[in-house]
Amino acid sequence: MERADVFIKTIGSILAGILSIFTGLFGVVFTILLGLMAVDFLTGLIAAYVTEGLKSSKGYKGLLKKVYTMLLIGSVLLIEIAVLKSKGVITDSISGAFCVIEFISIIENGNKMGLNLGFLNKLVSAVKTKTELGDDEQDNNRHLRK
Repeated sequence: MERADVFIKTIGSILAGILSIFTGLFGVVFTILLGLMAVDFLTGLIAAYVTEGLKSSKGYKGLLKKVYTMLLIGSVLLIEIAVLKSKGVITDSISGAFCVIEFISIIENGNKMGLNLGFLNKLVSAVKTKTELGDDEQDNNRHLRK
């Protein structure tokens, strides 16, 4: 598989949708995402302080990205409710994919601080390695088409 990150995000998305459908707890995955975003932001601040010192421009940029993600998911929910007359299954599925992204970022922040997180490091490394190989192959294919 060329893009392990896409596969893992897809699995997270599907599991979040299934959780919403079978439990009827629509919006719980989005709440979990908000918590993971807060943890990621705090661990990012700690990692920055430990490694290179705090830079407000990087912090604001990261915070603005998280605000944008919340607005995007909120927009999906509004469209889902208004157009599809759904209760939020698609929104929870999208939130599940973003939960995977935030969790990987939290692990990377631990790595930046020099923490040994065992098998989690290996998981993130495998995902990143597969992603980078996939991106290189895509770049090579683009050059061949030109």
